[in-house]
Amino acid sequence: MRVRPDVDVIIIGAGLAGLLLAERLAVSARRRIRVELLEQAAQIRVSAGSWSWYEQGRPRAVFAASWPAWRVGAGYLAVSRRFVNGRYGLMRGDGMVQRAVDTISASQDVQLRTGVTLDAMHTSGGLVRLETSEGAVSAARVIDTRPAGAELLGRAPWVRTGVRAEVRTGPGLFEPQTASLVHRLRKEGRALVFETILPLAADHAIIEAVRIAPAADERRPDFDTALDRIVNGADADIGLRTRSASPVGLPDRWPAFTGLVHRAGSRGAGLALVGASGRDARRAADWAGRAFEALTNGRPPPGLQAQAALTRLAGRAVIGSLASRPARLVTMARRTKGDSLVRALDGSGTFLDSLQLLWAGR
Repeated sequence: MRVRPDVDVIIIGAGLAGLLLAERLAVSARRRIRVELLEQAAQIRVSAGSWSWYEQGRPRAVFAASWPAWRVGAGYLAVSRRFVNGRYGLMRGDGMVQRAVDTISASQDVQLRTGVTLDAMHTSGGLVRLETSEGAVSAARVIDTRPAGAELLGRAPWVRTGVRAEVRTGPGLFEPQTASLVHRLRKEGRALVFETILPLAADHAIIEAVRIAPAADERRPDFDTALDRIVNGADADIGLRTRSASPVGLPDRWPAFTGLVHRAGSRGAGLALVGASGRDARRAADWAGRAFEALTNGRPPPGLQAQAALTRLAGRAVIGSLASRPARLVTMARRTKGDSLVRALDGSGTFLDSLQLLWAGR
């Protein structure tokens, strides 16, 4: 006799992917699906802003700002250009998260539980049973959206670390119509250091300091020094800082899971150049839509799309080229047609984009 599950779907992890999927299921009128959304943290926390490349046209509602032009530089060399094939935008993750939490709270079919640790997971009788700090719960399907990057950092050939903050300064300091995607790229020993500006207004911008270094190098980006260079000594009020770290150079292969447990986490290992959490945010939103369609039609949900192996290898070759001479970044920007460089820096570039950059920087 088949045992009835406690719920239809268990989602592990209330990050952006888990929240957006649970939100879609909470308002679904096509098929009633009972959901448990489990989160280890005591509070839901998602970065307030992430930037992402998107195709030409009206920005979607999740974008709070967009830019028609970009500037990239290395040392004192720089090149500026208008976008050709698309635009760059800032995704306000905090608004998306609050909307999802409010929708889930009002639902009778979806329950969000925070402060829950997962102790064990096993399959029995066609169901998955989870042993948690708040007791056992079983479901017909389990979707694990937890990021796997932290456990892989020690094995990654390169590690990308970043510090980001919203900054307010005196008037007229930033150019709101220009995205300075890589304001300055320089070399620190074997590490590459990026300083990025995304202006929101003449006195308001998001600034990020990023460092790509061998895994054994434990230093982190010097955000304060990067800020001093960018604002040229002007007084600055710094909002909440967010820190991140992701492995670079690992293959996107996952361990085998039972057919009832679906792995949907992102780990950042396949990003072509500097990586961008905006890319992960957009992927999470797109994945939530596809997973919702699959679940409401009785199909297994897909995993988050990983970057192709050839694209990843070409991206690593571009990193190696820049590590030997950062000024090649400017050469690449001048020689490439379209927006290949922008897409590669964002982590959404294709294999052809990476090959074009390798040719341009030779």
